[in-house]
Amino acid sequence: MPATREGERPVIGICSRPDETGEHTYIAQNYASRVTAAGGIPVGLPYCDEAADMAAELMGRIDGLLLTGGGDVCPDGFGGHPYADESHAPIDGLLPDRDSFEWAAAKAAWAIDLPCLGVCRGVQVLNVVHGGTLARDVSELGHANEIDHVMKPPFDRPYHHVRIDGTSRLGEILRVSEAEVNSIHHQAICSAAPDAKVVAWANDGTIEAIEFDQRTFFMGVQWHPEITGSMPLLFRAFVGAAEDKMQARGRAFETLEAC
Repeated sequence: MPATREGERPVIGICSRPDETGEHTYIAQNYASRVTAAGGIPVGLPYCDEAADMAAELMGRIDGLLLTGGGDVCPDGFGGHPYADESHAPIDGLLPDRDSFEWAAAKAAWAIDLPCLGVCRGVQVLNVVHGGTLARDVSELGHANEIDHVMKPPFDRPYHHVRIDGTSRLGEILRVSEAEVNSIHHQAICSAAPDAKVVAWANDGTIEAIEFDQRTFFMGVQWHPEITGSMPLLFRAFVGAAEDKMQARGRAFETLEAC
């Protein structure tokens, strides 16, 4: 093993999802394309029965974690309390093995300050891992339902407006305080995790992004920037943080070799 990774590109682990048969897992090409364009090497993270047990070791071998979109969160996953008590809407697409892996992966990433970006379901995962809750359906949030958050195809177009805290890390990265985004979700954050900072909102009040100031780069957005391709700055910042992590590990290894 080389004493340094100078000149190498950071490895970004991208969480996978099953195909229609359930026999294979895959990552959407858009995620890989955005990571590659930002200077990273995308690597799919398939899950299996034992995946959760390997999560901590795996997080130590990648430089950034990308939590992707997908089905609903299992009600008995993520510590057993992912949903608000008053939320009772139907849910589907449940994958206990995926939940177990992402629960373990997100906790392990947090423990070692591994850069982490959550997209759609991914931001919801970050929220429940840190003690927040979800609504099983946006309609349960008490909004006037002025926005149908499950837009019709094509998905690579702006659909609704979001306000972004310009003083937040997300606002600084995107260099804007408002944006037009797409929307393909029926679940949403109900109560933000105690350590999370809410940094973006839809016009109906739906939480659209959170970040955690206690870590170098730990944030998630409810929309799908990998599909629209309109926010390369977000992926550049994420991959840049992963590169910093990679270089820090190289320096630490070099120091150990010198001892």
